[in-house]
Amino acid sequence: MPGESFNHTTVASASIDDVWAALELPLTWESIGGIDRVVDSVTDSQGRLQSFSFDSIVAGNAYRGEATSAEREERKLMAWNIVNSEIAGVISVTLTEAGSGTKIRVDLTVESRGILASMFFAVISKTIGDGLPRSVDAFAAGFGHV
Repeated sequence: MPGESFNHTTVASASIDDVWAALELPLTWESIGGIDRVVDSVTDSQGRLQSFSFDSIVAGNAYRGEATSAEREERKLMAWNIVNSEIAGVISVTLTEAGSGTKIRVDLTVESRGILASMFFAVISKTIGDGLPRSVDAFAAGFGHV
């Protein structure tokens, strides 16, 4: 099946603690990596996001997907396995200090799963690749840029 990887790095004028806290909020994921709406999020007793369902809107159609924890290193890395009927992959956010702010790197790897996605993967891939930098920059801009 066809696959593609994307990444984007930016800097926010917020502490790692503030950026990490935002990553624990389900609504944050609506603006990162092709997730248009988060539903049915699960958090643990300490408020850590554990999983969520999401919708991705493509050509007017909503595709329901699931995000489950792939890897987590507090204040450094949060990664999710993502899957829906057409696409599977991993999205990860890595945080490092950058002066008084935080460097945010988002990596996204996707591959097609279904016949429809395989036929239109070039279009899907371009849409994801074009949208990732905008969404990551918008997330960082919510804190202000350094």
